[in-house]
Amino acid sequence: MTPRTSLRPVDWLALAVPAVAAVGLVALDAFAVLPRPTLVRAGFAPLAAVVAAALFLASRGMDDGTTDRLVPALSGPLATKIVIALCAGAVVASAETGSRVLPFAVALPLGYLLVGLQLRSEPSVPAVLTGLWALFLAPRLGKYVTTGVYFGGSDTLAHVGAVEALFAAGYSTALPHGYDLYPVYHYLVGSTTAFSGLPVYDALVLTGIGALSLVVPVVYVLAVTVFDDPRLGLTAALAVTVLEFFAYHAVYFFPQALASLLLVVLLAVNAALFYAGDERGYRRLSVFALALIVVMVFTHHLTYLLFGGVAAVALVAALVRPFVFGGDLGDAARTLRFRRVFPGLVGGVVLLAYWTYSPSIIVVGIVQLTAGVLLDVVSVPAPQLLAYGQTLPTDSVDRAVEWLLTPTGVYAVGLGAVLLVAGYELLDRTDRYERGFTLTATGLVLAGLLLPVPVAIPQIERLQFVVTLVAVFPVAVGLHRALSAPRRTALAALVVLAALGGATTFTVLVADDVPGVYTDEPRQQVSMSDAEFGAVGSTGAFADRYLAGEAATDRITNRAFETTPYNATERLRVRPDGLATDASFLVVRREWQRHVVAPTESLRAADQNTFVVSPERFAAGDATADKVYTAGRVRVYHSPGGFEGIYGANGTAR
Repeated sequence: MTPRTSLRPVDWLALAVPAVAAVGLVALDAFAVLPRPTLVRAGFAPLAAVVAAALFLASRGMDDGTTDRLVPALSGPLATKIVIALCAGAVVASAETGSRVLPFAVALPLGYLLVGLQLRSEPSVPAVLTGLWALFLAPRLGKYVTTGVYFGGSDTLAHVGAVEALFAAGYSTALPHGYDLYPVYHYLVGSTTAFSGLPVYDALVLTGIGALSLVVPVVYVLAVTVFDDPRLGLTAALAVTVLEFFAYHAVYFFPQALASLLLVVLLAVNAALFYAGDERGYRRLSVFALALIVVMVFTHHLTYLLFGGVAAVALVAALVRPFVFGGDLGDAARTLRFRRVFPGLVGGVVLLAYWTYSPSIIVVGIVQLTAGVLLDVVSVPAPQLLAYGQTLPTDSVDRAVEWLLTPTGVYAVGLGAVLLVAGYELLDRTDRYERGFTLTATGLVLAGLLLPVPVAIPQIERLQFVVTLVAVFPVAVGLHRALSAPRRTALAALVVLAALGGATTFTVLVADDVPGVYTDEPRQQVSMSDAEFGAVGSTGAFADRYLAGEAATDRITNRAFETTPYNATERLRVRPDGLATDASFLVVRREWQRHVVAPTESLRAADQNTFVVSPERFAAGDATADKVYTAGRVRVYHSPGGFEGIYGANGTAR
């Protein structure tokens, strides 16, 4: 127990934050600012603050010179071999059983405990990095072998179709959705397909898993350069494995994921340039940085716009940094000399030039959307979820408490605690982080976006992924401080690490295909069985031959049609009196019964509604429909005058 008289201001702060967070939630409830279930879910914040206070106070007075390092019974290489065996066994068990929940629920906590023990001793860098690489790679492979065709937010289906179009045409102008101007991703996936002989889908997912696993060693190199501390480098690599967006986008791999990987590489190169000690090394790194920038320009667009916001926060942190450490404005100016930051400046200029002198749909789209919103031509409305015969779960305090006990709730508590420990550590030993202060402070300021928020923000995942690139630094600092606790209190830090590492693989984002690991209402479909995907493909072939585009369907089915020559061009409208369309044909899938179904990606208010349908309503509609084609769980309905009131009235809005 820490003597009360020896508590310093930062210790009192760590003790006060849980109380302030709890009082804040009670006040919000008293004034009915937010619904009570929402506030109960927000209870992860005071819980995280309690855990953070315990971890921080348990490691008081410990530094690299005085920490009583634990000498593990297992050597570094042996511990790593056990981690690899656990991970490999979990992948094999997942493939054999068709479920990855139990194998990884056992393997991951044990693996993270072993890595934590290694980090508390005198870690072997190759051994720890190998273990971390296995802990990152194995759950992604487990998801790959248990999901059939996983498409996440549906972009995977579009990119599979795009790569197939690239092969068919032989030139990049065949790429749809404006990616003829940004073909690097499709060239990479296409190359993997050509050299491996794998189907495009499998090549895409395995390319993503392999590419994103490279973030582990790249972040280690970046953190060692930034902090000049191999142990902080290892905890930064550890941070990669416990941040859910790296895990999610390794399997849901699309151009932003590749662009984000390249951004991490550019950050590592820029850090090496910043601290380059000789001209020859500086010139070599400069040439590599310029070549990398050229590749990045042709990889994606939105990623760099989003990262511009992160860079703006980093610029403020860089300007403040000299004053924190006793410098002046001249020191700030020297920090931002062109010689040190030219990759970012040159990259920005090249990007703007390319967007200006090419018919880039991203620029046109941004201008059109902005003008439309300002002129009230278009809107971004709040969508309604209509239930056709389906009873939706009512939000309640009981469900909110259950949410806190899910992996998503555990992840929020663990991540929040580690970030708070990082903040306390920066206040406690600021001088130690003179190197790395800019990136750590930037990540700490923005990392709150990675925690649950009480309102739905469309497409926030894209911004969160970019924020994750800098959030690794405060997470690394927090983990480093927590694992520095003396042996008598180290168990708490190891348990938190094991819980956080295990929960990351089963959050509602990463395990979005496993409904049993979270408490929520029905969600949109994120994967198909191989049989269903094949049925959609044969339906697309039928529709291409006989329907001439005069059909309507939901967004996911139409995305899957992008892997065929067919495209359903008619609108499907979701209304309180049932589904409606002017099309003569309607493509329906039985999976509509189990998921929230979105009809389109339009910004029009009428197109934003989604629906769920009960098995009884679906069966009744299916029994009376004129079916002109059936393939597995997919069917095509026909009605010469279009469709009205499908699945009946009384859809309850929510």
